[in-house]
Amino acid sequence: MASLLSKFFPTPRYLSRPAAGLDISDQSVKFIELSHRKEVFKIVKFGEKAIPVGTIESGVIKNEEQFVATLKLLVAEHNLSDVVVSLPEEEAYIIRLDLPYVDLKELRSSLELQLEEHIPVPVADIVFDYEVLSMDEHRGYDLSLSAFPRNIIEGYSRALAAAGLIPVASEIEAQAISRSIVPAGNAHLTMIVDFGKTRTSFFIVTGEVVLFTATAKHIGGEDITKSVQKSLNLSYAEAEKLKIERGLLSAKKQQELFFAILPIVSVLKDEIVKHFSWWESRRGDDRELNQAIERVIVCGGQATLPGLIDYLNLNLDLPVELGNPWTNIFVFDRYIPPINLNQSLRYTTSLGLALRGISTEHD
Repeated sequence: MASLLSKFFPTPRYLSRPAAGLDISDQSVKFIELSHRKEVFKIVKFGEKAIPVGTIESGVIKNEEQFVATLKLLVAEHNLSDVVVSLPEEEAYIIRLDLPYVDLKELRSSLELQLEEHIPVPVADIVFDYEVLSMDEHRGYDLSLSAFPRNIIEGYSRALAAAGLIPVASEIEAQAISRSIVPAGNAHLTMIVDFGKTRTSFFIVTGEVVLFTATAKHIGGEDITKSVQKSLNLSYAEAEKLKIERGLLSAKKQQELFFAILPIVSVLKDEIVKHFSWWESRRGDDRELNQAIERVIVCGGQATLPGLIDYLNLNLDLPVELGNPWTNIFVFDRYIPPINLNQSLRYTTSLGLALRGISTEHD
């Protein structure tokens, strides 16, 4: 998908190095920069800064000055410049859209005429791009459209510029994650579950094309920690440690822990079923992309909760696997990255953005 920020920050015609992948969330900003020489990827540098509570809420910048200050710290410590940046999933409108056939040069203006039927924001107040999934002169276009409120884009643009960062491309988090963990060239329909600290996002993708996104703010690793803390009468730090070390692993002496965690992962399972059922009820026989979801990939910082993948496989009719952020990056007999699995899952979005940064360099 073309850069949604290109209207605000034109891509430079020269790039002296690959652009780093900059992943911005409510809690932190993370980056990774990759190099690609002689068909081998290597990590050049990576880092993270916590974002003060209340600075960004549900993807909306509430304190631009504080956000800029955090970005400046990251820039100063790691000499960052060119970045591919993620845009907040919560503020995105992702729409699967049918459109009668028009000449390709007229497609954008034709889309603009229909946007207000699908998005509850005036056309003048949004920025959008699209992917053509299929096209036929008789059947028209099948599109995946992504749109953001213009004020959200402008807020991120100002903050990045004030911190001295140059965004050479931007995309939604779902697109970056799919580039990172879905094997290149794999066009099977996949549901990606990004299980984070304070929220969980659900994406349905085919290759790198995002067809659907949803976010559940009531499901996250922090909810599990607080449940363990309350049920076992522990400190927050003790509960977090027990969650990470034991998770859902069953043992008689761990039954209390299991039942403290179970309600949250049960809701996670129910959300997966809900989104699977939604897709099944809407995929039409007249679409070329009339695919069924074939698997679920779980990623994110909480995805390594012990026993989680086994629990989901036992309770879902779809195969579930743990995401591998290195899928399209490293062959481990040639290079061992300086980040372990738990860390890499937290950097999944940054890695997908960094891969875009490599391709941008070669464009």
